[in-house]
Amino acid sequence: MRTIELFCVVFWCLCAAAWASTNRQPCQSPSMTSGTLSVSSTGGHDIADGEFNYDSTAKKLRFVENESHSNKTSHMDVLIHFEEGVLYEIDIKNESCKKQTLKYHRHPMELPSDTHYESEAYLGSPTKSEQGLRVRMWNGKLPDLHANYTMLTTSCGCLTVSYCYHSEKTDLYFSFMNVETEVDDAHVFAPPAYCDGVALEDTPDDHSFFDLFHD
Repeated sequence: MRTIELFCVVFWCLCAAAWASTNRQPCQSPSMTSGTLSVSSTGGHDIADGEFNYDSTAKKLRFVENESHSNKTSHMDVLIHFEEGVLYEIDIKNESCKKQTLKYHRHPMELPSDTHYESEAYLGSPTKSEQGLRVRMWNGKLPDLHANYTMLTTSCGCLTVSYCYHSEKTDLYFSFMNVETEVDDAHVFAPPAYCDGVALEDTPDDHSFFDLFHD
């Protein structure tokens, strides 16, 4: 069975042992979060692994790929200002920058307002101290991308644990680890000075955060 499908099956199996579903409104992620983000695709291929910082109030995200994770010749360093609809691809070594429009604003760090609450369950043991994590499962559709998703958040705090994305183009699995409710340096959300004056490239309306992660 394909790895992404297996993860999604595990998510759905959790429902069978979960508490009875109740109507819940989507929770709000903390104002600041940071940690490690790993992305894999169908067949278990590792696509990216790195550090993320997210400001849910200003809707700004920075993701810097770990250079030691793979033998890639280039590594991703992106800054996204979702409210402004701008994506920066940053090359610190060469002090170069690329700016693109990003008109589609949904991403794995935040629950959409139209998400559907499925259930609540424990990952691990509900009775052994520090050996379980209580999570909530959400799912929904992303019609503009012809995609759907399943998302796990912590029951307390609304931290994203994992996100399973399925579309006509690709299947992606996002895993969030070592998440903190703070950002060490808020300057990570500001584009470098050498991005000033760089022309903004227009992209299709369905160009999204998920397009950054192609196998």
